[in-house]
Amino acid sequence: MRVKVILLFCFLLYLFPLQALELMYGDMKTVEAIKDSMLESGWEYRTEFPYFRKTARTASSPKSCTFSPDGKTIYVTLLGQPRVAAQIFSTDPLEIVNTLYPGADDPSKDYGYSEGVCRDLDGSFWFTRMTTNHYFVYHPDTDSLEAGRFTGGDWTKSLEFSPNQRQIAMSHWISKRVSVFDVNSRRLIRNLNTSQIPRGLAWIGNDTLAVTLYGGENSTDCGIEIFDVRSGKMVQSIMEYRSAMRDVRYDPRTKMLYYDDMRFALVYKYDWIRRKTLSKVEVDSHPNTIQLTPDGRYLFVSCRGPNNPKGYTLRSPRDGEVMVIETDSMNILTSWVQGNQPTGLGISPDGRFLATSDFMDRRLNLYLIADPRSVKEEDPLSGLSVGNIYEMGTRSFWWWW
Repeated sequence: MRVKVILLFCFLLYLFPLQALELMYGDMKTVEAIKDSMLESGWEYRTEFPYFRKTARTASSPKSCTFSPDGKTIYVTLLGQPRVAAQIFSTDPLEIVNTLYPGADDPSKDYGYSEGVCRDLDGSFWFTRMTTNHYFVYHPDTDSLEAGRFTGGDWTKSLEFSPNQRQIAMSHWISKRVSVFDVNSRRLIRNLNTSQIPRGLAWIGNDTLAVTLYGGENSTDCGIEIFDVRSGKMVQSIMEYRSAMRDVRYDPRTKMLYYDDMRFALVYKYDWIRRKTLSKVEVDSHPNTIQLTPDGRYLFVSCRGPNNPKGYTLRSPRDGEVMVIETDSMNILTSWVQGNQPTGLGISPDGRFLATSDFMDRRLNLYLIADPRSVKEEDPLSGLSVGNIYEMGTRSFWWWW
């Protein structure tokens, strides 16, 4: 046995200079140090990307998950939990630190909190309640919740701030329109009428809004409608055969729109300047929320998985996947099976963390999606060299050192 070890060492010495072997050995120790530090900090280690994860139990039907502007907390809206609008989790450790209870005049309608977004300018958290068509604003600095205001529509779901944070758009499922409000005065600016059921929203500058069209179970051709918010007029329609579009994101640097089709399990890339669809990629069943990384290089997609034959509100027959698409090539970089009906997605402002929700499993997941060496000065691993990010999904964690 000893002879074999010596022979192996000689063979490695022949293949690699001594300096390379020393570097390899040093890097392996670095990897062990990183892994041990992460485990001591409460992370679970996975053998595939993303390698580090934390999980926490939520109340019923976690729908969306949104990072605060400083990335230290995650807001989780709850669709099916009576009385509870949202649970607020700290990221370190991953645990509940607050719960929002807006209340309702009719207690039987005090549920259905669909989506939420944070306003970067003041850190406020805005969220909607479908059952009563209200929206609410929570102020973390004073731990205060404003009284609900009517959205002006029926069955309000998504909401999205304009880039300058002065306007907020809200989509209404049954009303087939989108309302745009002035953020400071809370005044209704304009209603935008859509041809089909509106769902996801993305601002293209401060005056133009892209809206995905869902269409329902037996829809005709749907897709994207784009509106001039100043005039209220639709300026462009991008239709796809019998599609059921869900979410949309816009990258202002490349002028690209990304949106997903739940019916045919597709993600589209559309060039806004040339008004041309550049590509589409097939993903797992029923893609739901999509999110761009801050640098625009990667698109994360939560795929809910196939519907239960007895109804989509029941547990899916298998767990769904989260997929990562490289936006330049539109190739799927990596994917992983997560939980039953992955729905919400949130990426921290610094691009280090991904938060996801499992709708049927009542679970919040927090993943480290950046290189563990990409750390802030106050982190214990700050002495290590700074790496870069999501390409780790194509190789083993150990390969990168």
